[in-house]
Amino acid sequence: GKASHIIEMPGGFSRPGALDGAQKLGGDDSMNMRQEEMNRRYEAVRANANILEIGGKKERANVKDLKFIDEIGHGSCGHVSKYTFDGQLMAVKEMAKTTNAEEMKRILMDLDVVTKASDCPNIVHAYGYFITEEKVMVCMEVMATCLDRLLRRTGNSPVPEGIIGQIAVSVLTALDYLKEKHHIIHRDVKPSNILLDWNGVVKLCDFGISGNLIQSKVYTRQAGCPPYMAPERLNPTAPHNYDIRSDVWSFGITLVELAQGKYPYANLNNEFDIFSEIMRGAPPTLSVDEGFSEEFVHFISLLLQKEVERRPKYKDLLNHPFIVRSKNDYETDVGDWFTNIMQLQD
Repeated sequence: GKASHIIEMPGGFSRPGALDGAQKLGGDDSMNMRQEEMNRRYEAVRANANILEIGGKKERANVKDLKFIDEIGHGSCGHVSKYTFDGQLMAVKEMAKTTNAEEMKRILMDLDVVTKASDCPNIVHAYGYFITEEKVMVCMEVMATCLDRLLRRTGNSPVPEGIIGQIAVSVLTALDYLKEKHHIIHRDVKPSNILLDWNGVVKLCDFGISGNLIQSKVYTRQAGCPPYMAPERLNPTAPHNYDIRSDVWSFGITLVELAQGKYPYANLNNEFDIFSEIMRGAPPTLSVDEGFSEEFVHFISLLLQKEVERRPKYKDLLNHPFIVRSKNDYETDVGDWFTNIMQLQD
């Protein structure tokens, strides 16, 4: 069947995106209210298009004023290029508009969050967005690299535990912020969506947009992009009440990949086998024998609980000894580590 996107409305109320008869929760009145709320937000998003905020100053902008520099790369849902606007370098993500009006509305609602979320230091900063006849363009700060590329650059060497601790604090902070302040779930936590700037500041990108842009049936994802999805997301019989704990699993798989230098299911040959293993096999683990601390090993075991009910939420994770220790670790510098990797390889 069609994967149902969950839209979280203000106040933490979430509803399935595909509203067929069976899913009219709470009768027609609340339905109409939600529809009105959506329309109101949609209009606000449209009204805020073509405005860029740079250095605290908002200005009306024309898409023609963007000067193309070069390509950065293709994501699962659009390509990213470097542009300048008024001397300011930007990463611009371009996405084709969809013909499905509801789908399009959802994309634009996510833009609302992208621009509002810029007050969190661990979320990629957005300057604004353009909506043209055929596409949507989001203008963001240019970042140095993503964890996926960084791993490949080191020849897939394991990342030191201290560095993983700093990355974990940053990503958890961003995910918790999105949930608490904007009532949204990221839905696409993986190494290529965790970026670093030149100072080694770790930032999350691509929330919401990625989940809603691609017709997100599990099996239509970009080829060669290994699944970071939680078991409950792969199970066709599971109810679709998706919550942040599915992101907690993806976060766990990401950290194991950093710790071991390779995707935990890399030994399996195809997606079908990977899906089966995620759903039926034991979850990936780390051990003290590999040189990891007990706190880190325990932290990973919590993130990768197969039963969603047993997986902790962000508040508990932020108080876990591994995270508390990492927050108080002033010796480990992600910037130094990053600089060393870049110098080594050039």
